[in-house]
Amino acid sequence: MRVFSLALLLCAISSAQDTTATIEGRVLDPSGRVITGAVVRATNTSTGYTRSQITSSSGGYHLSLPAAAYDILVEAPEFARLTQKDVQLNVSQTARIDFSLTIVRDKEVVAVTGDVPTVQTSSNEIGNVVTGRELIDLPLNGRNFTQLGLLQPGVAPLTAGLAAAGGSLRAGQAYSVDGQRPESNNYLLDGVTNVNRVDGGYALRTPVDAIQEFRILTETAPAEYGGTSGATTTVVTRSGGNAFHGALYEFLRNDALDARNFFASTVEPLKQNQFGAALGGPLRKNRDFFFGYYEGFRNVQGVTQSATVPSDAERAGDFSGLTDPQTGQSAPLINYFSGQPFPDNRIPAAALSATALSLAQFYPHANAGPNRFITTQNQRNQTDQGGLRFDHIFSEKDQLSARYARSASANTDPLSVAGANVPGFPVGEDLGTHSAVLSETHVFGAAAVNVARFAFFRNAFDTDKPLNRTSPRSLGFNYDSTLSAAQGPPFLIVSGYASVGDPITGPRNTAQNTWEGADSWSYNVGRHSLKTGVEFRRNQINMTEGIASNGFFVFAPFPASDSFASFLLGFPVVFFQGGGDMNRGLRNVDFGAYAQDEWRVTPRLTLNYGLRYEVSTPFVDIRDRMNSWSPGQQSTVFPNAPKGLLFPGDAGVPRGIAPVYWKALMPRIGVAWDPTGSGRTSVRAAYGIFYDSFTNGVGGPLQAPLSALPWTQARQLSAPINFTDPWNGQNPFSLNSFPQPTTVLTV
Repeated sequence: MRVFSLALLLCAISSAQDTTATIEGRVLDPSGRVITGAVVRATNTSTGYTRSQITSSSGGYHLSLPAAAYDILVEAPEFARLTQKDVQLNVSQTARIDFSLTIVRDKEVVAVTGDVPTVQTSSNEIGNVVTGRELIDLPLNGRNFTQLGLLQPGVAPLTAGLAAAGGSLRAGQAYSVDGQRPESNNYLLDGVTNVNRVDGGYALRTPVDAIQEFRILTETAPAEYGGTSGATTTVVTRSGGNAFHGALYEFLRNDALDARNFFASTVEPLKQNQFGAALGGPLRKNRDFFFGYYEGFRNVQGVTQSATVPSDAERAGDFSGLTDPQTGQSAPLINYFSGQPFPDNRIPAAALSATALSLAQFYPHANAGPNRFITTQNQRNQTDQGGLRFDHIFSEKDQLSARYARSASANTDPLSVAGANVPGFPVGEDLGTHSAVLSETHVFGAAAVNVARFAFFRNAFDTDKPLNRTSPRSLGFNYDSTLSAAQGPPFLIVSGYASVGDPITGPRNTAQNTWEGADSWSYNVGRHSLKTGVEFRRNQINMTEGIASNGFFVFAPFPASDSFASFLLGFPVVFFQGGGDMNRGLRNVDFGAYAQDEWRVTPRLTLNYGLRYEVSTPFVDIRDRMNSWSPGQQSTVFPNAPKGLLFPGDAGVPRGIAPVYWKALMPRIGVAWDPTGSGRTSVRAAYGIFYDSFTNGVGGPLQAPLSALPWTQARQLSAPINFTDPWNGQNPFSLNSFPQPTTVLTV
């Protein structure tokens, strides 16, 4: 099996899905008998591209065409010509239309203008198509086309808590489908990947004016689709035509008519501008076409945050106003080492840490009661994106398409979801995405179509960049940041109070490069529509991620009964700092091969069946710095590592930690039945096996490669009165002699 799969890998090109559609049916005479030798000709109403076919001995025709709107002309000797106007073919759709010709009378032409039935009577797929007209006309907040996916059964938005906790890392995870994780959805742009492999979700959000159609394929997808256990969302960009068409727009939102947030004293600021232009047309009529677009997005939006902060008296060590939160009565400030309360609930000045007093200035003064602070801060978002598409028609048998898209964003968040909940520690992020694809469609004879596609995708995401660059040493600490890009105040968690400092995680800089392509072959013979294809994708993820590079402190109600008092004493219960080489180079390969058949058993019954095979290798680090866990086993690669930690090269530990799974066979079978024969009702059933492509804890959605870090050591410190703390190497306070335990974690 491994040798066979390797051979397929070498012969494959890259991965994608076909963006063509199919129209099929029969041509009949007035009595219902089939007409052999009739010509069925489809003409693209925009570009003039034409393809024709002669009906077989059974009167049938089968045309594979690029998704678009077509005029269909049917003619046969001794019969009147028939035309069907504006037949819309969508991605992967199989439209069945039977034509009935009348006997000719003086070169009569019959024009049919009625709508074509949209019920899928020959496919078992469950999905929904939204065209460009609907995208533009329907109201969308932020003009985000994925919101229309929520109109489909089984599609649910991210929960508010999940979206808030994930922040910008989950911005591309549009929805969850049929109970699957939002990370499990696949996104295609013109048939090639549009997926952020680090965080999950889509990377490019194409403006609605540049979209011809988008489709969500939720379940029962044919063997052509894989790489995910969730849904597949396909977006097809617009192309130019023989007539110029374009748009110029701006959408404005502001706070003029907004209501006040309950927790805010005034209406939160909002200034949002979304503007752009699109233009398409011919370079040479019926031959060369172009379509280009640009969109800008500017947003300033207020966010209201409340937090618990120390009172002005508590900042100086005076806790005389301390109360029991359950009873509201005065409470003593206890020194748990001595078992006695501090005199008058005041910490002696000699016991106050100079570093802590300096850091206390990070806390804003309460403005809504003795310990409550409320603020409204402005988030800033700026995005510019554009794209250009070129289409060339060589002949009826050959078409070429090339498309490039680019997006760049710069955002500032004054209250990071991963950091402090008071102002003073803003973070920034920069996001840049490139997508390029070249595809060629070739028709072989009357029944075979080949589509080859090559693509490159790059998504660079630099997030959680600290904008407060104050170094730990300048704040009085006795150490420096272990990552220059992360330099800033350490992250301090004070139980019961607001956190301060730069986020414990970040900055994270990831650069994903994906090379891919595919080749698919469609062939029609008799009642069978066959399709085979191979896919290959090479993923490269280079990343740097800081973890507690500035240090991380936790203060609890110990040794004082109030956490902020413990903070003023300079006594954390936990401290750790991450270090080492935070750079990672991750690599993996995805491969797929499939074969499927659509067998029209009768004009009203269609059987769809196929088989897909996939290999998705676990991500490996180019310097083999990942590890696994096997209790009691000693590493031979790193003999000084704690028992249980194993590394690539140790017995039974492959480079990707998880082994390659070579048995991912995915059968698909389904049936579609038209019980009335009218094309307006369809009964469908299907079965299939699907695999997710993430096979270990690195490189997957929202899972940074922390397993690549060295082992962690913990040591218990116990000292008498002259305890030296990790803040500044000084003795923070002098009380009665007692052991002073704390835990220091060093990575």
